[in-house]
Amino acid sequence: MDVYDPKEDSQLLAAAVERYAFGRVLDMGTGSGIQAITAAREKDVLSVVAADINDEALKSAATTAAKEGVKQKIKFAKSDLFSNIKGKFDTIIFNPPYLPQDKGIADEAIYGGRHGYEILERFLNNCSRHLNDKGIILTVFSSRTNKQRVDGIIEANCLEFEELQQKQIFFETLCTYLIRKSQLLLQLQQRGIKNVRLFEKGNRGVLYRGSYKGKTIVVKAKRKESAAVATIENEINWLKKLNKEGIGPKLLIAEKEKGWFSYEFVNGMFITEFIGSRNNRKAVSGVIEQMLQQCRKLDVLRVNKEEMLRPQKHVLVNDTGRITMLDFERCRKTQKPKNVTQLCQFLAGNYANSMLRQKGISVDREKLLAAAQRYKHSQNEENFKRIRKAVLGTD
Repeated sequence: MDVYDPKEDSQLLAAAVERYAFGRVLDMGTGSGIQAITAAREKDVLSVVAADINDEALKSAATTAAKEGVKQKIKFAKSDLFSNIKGKFDTIIFNPPYLPQDKGIADEAIYGGRHGYEILERFLNNCSRHLNDKGIILTVFSSRTNKQRVDGIIEANCLEFEELQQKQIFFETLCTYLIRKSQLLLQLQQRGIKNVRLFEKGNRGVLYRGSYKGKTIVVKAKRKESAAVATIENEINWLKKLNKEGIGPKLLIAEKEKGWFSYEFVNGMFITEFIGSRNNRKAVSGVIEQMLQQCRKLDVLRVNKEEMLRPQKHVLVNDTGRITMLDFERCRKTQKPKNVTQLCQFLAGNYANSMLRQKGISVDREKLLAAAQRYKHSQNEENFKRIRKAVLGTD
């Protein structure tokens, strides 16, 4: 296996190492050893671990380090990324193979995978456990690696980055990044939440999945791009109240001032996906009944959830057929709640109506809308029963 000779990317990264490296340093994929040697020369660097999967690279780097008079400060380790790395570091340096694979050419020193970012992605997916809380990562990659994809991988791992420098080289642009743990990730780690990964983005919130006390959980924080105000605080307040009524995912940790909360992960399918996958009329009727009953309960509490016109992404069904409503960030107190009537509009729509008909549930659209209109003017139990009959054929 060839040893990667220092090129423009190495020099660009070395400049960042000279300026930013400190403390205990890990040089991942050390290659020629240029980054490890550069770091070892810095007075703020205490020690360096130079790691590589290539035995020849490690021998070559050790020889060069001895010539440069810094070998005593560097420990060499054979490792496939973090597989043989122990402990945490203040600075992690990585000049990854980052070019998209060219057909018929094999060179592990320069090709990062089919798209170019795969090895960098593996690195970023596992770096947090080896990075001290105030630590930094210094890396370099090419515009051919797909910068947007790299930025997304960083965000997916609850990290944040600063672009230090760009340099145009022929038909590509080289970028050096300084990456660190986000404040959210640091807060989650302090609360014992591990294995944090991006789960989903909404219009106002961003969801991360993680593990807490042996359970899979979801962490919700405000999306930076959102102009909405106090949505996280509002959702925390309502989950505390509605959990007592058996509504919503179970709230676990609430950090109002820090702008995030966590709840138990619900393993299931969204409502329309569940209905589409079931040929059991009874099972489908059961989840529709639960939706109606929980919407009715919200109406009785004089609470408007605001999402029941489009419940496709707001209601999950687990493998036992139990539903969980999600997303209470727009929830508010009102004297005229619309949860049941909004759900009726959804069930009367062509999409839901057709899907239910295929499962043997014939919703009389005109009767349902008429019953919903009566219920809108008088939200009593009798009018709610009319709605249930129009949907499910029962009182």
